[in-house]
Amino acid sequence: MKINLLLFLLSLLLFTPLQAQWVTKRITHSGLNRDYMVYLPNNYTAANPASLIVTLHGLGDTMENFKQIGFAPVADTTNYIVVVPQAVADIITGTAWNSGAGILGYYPNSNVDDKGFLNVLIDKMQLDYSINPERIYMCGYSMGGFMTQRMACEANDKLTAVASVAGTLGSAITSCRPGRDIPVAHFHGTDDATVGYYNNTFGNSVDELITSWVQNNNVNPIPEYSALPNTMNDGYTVDHYLYSEGNADVELFKVNGANHVWLKKPANDIDYAQEIIRFFNKTQQPLGIENLEYTSVLIYPNPTRDEIFIQTGNSQSVEVTFFDTLHRKIVNITATPETAISLKSLRLQSGLYLMAIQSKTGTSTHKIIIN
Repeated sequence: MKINLLLFLLSLLLFTPLQAQWVTKRITHSGLNRDYMVYLPNNYTAANPASLIVTLHGLGDTMENFKQIGFAPVADTTNYIVVVPQAVADIITGTAWNSGAGILGYYPNSNVDDKGFLNVLIDKMQLDYSINPERIYMCGYSMGGFMTQRMACEANDKLTAVASVAGTLGSAITSCRPGRDIPVAHFHGTDDATVGYYNNTFGNSVDELITSWVQNNNVNPIPEYSALPNTMNDGYTVDHYLYSEGNADVELFKVNGANHVWLKKPANDIDYAQEIIRFFNKTQQPLGIENLEYTSVLIYPNPTRDEIFIQTGNSQSVEVTFFDTLHRKIVNITATPETAISLKSLRLQSGLYLMAIQSKTGTSTHKIIIN
């Protein structure tokens, strides 16, 4: 009995997720102290280089607030390190990026070297942590989206792909010359009264933005269209446009009826953080090669209650087995990636589980929490 109790306690120690936390750090660049927050995923180890995602907040916002946007839960299951830098306060507008977005000839923080700061920040992250240099990403919301687009146009040497939400290319950026193909995803509500979808006071329209990237990346200008399932009563529908057949995909998520908001599940049909990670994960495999086997698995949401999604990078079926913390098999099913697994139908109670996902290329094991 004592031996069994010892094994049980040891199993809990081994398979209970670590309590990952945000930490605040500071670097000095161009004479300014610049703060940023870092989130390490639970499964981070120096032996397994992580992906890095730099997330940029909107006008007047703070890193403390923006860290709650929803990337940390996804990062825990995908080995992403999340960093949230703080913009400098402009004397008129509050915290703002030197993004090139302005109005009436005024561009906030136009004398602040944010491009240099963000590049130095990426270098610092690579010094402090084990990061795969081919998996460095940036995304931003509102003015953070404008800044992300500016980085993609003018300072993309370190970036693998970018995504912007409700922020296009600022009016001060009169020429976007990336110098290479770069994968770009954009998310925007058609009823955005702050950064207009069709008539953007601060920069170009969504259609102009997408056209410029389609031309830069030399992809098919006729997109593949799909509509996301409209299951939530949130007043929005989501149209998805994929521009591919080139070296770097362009994706547009047109959210009909949405204003200037960041959308999340389960309240909405789309979860921006999850879709952005999905888009970035595509770049972890060579483009233009058919029938690729998956090299990473995205599982979300985690923790979860009613259902869980698996994304593996292709459409092959996988065997999914749930174990308890004593490694006893609970249930085994065959699942298709991109399809929700109903946890209620499997009659899984609240608690910690191990989930093994097996394909013909091997097996990966993940810890999940059911609330």
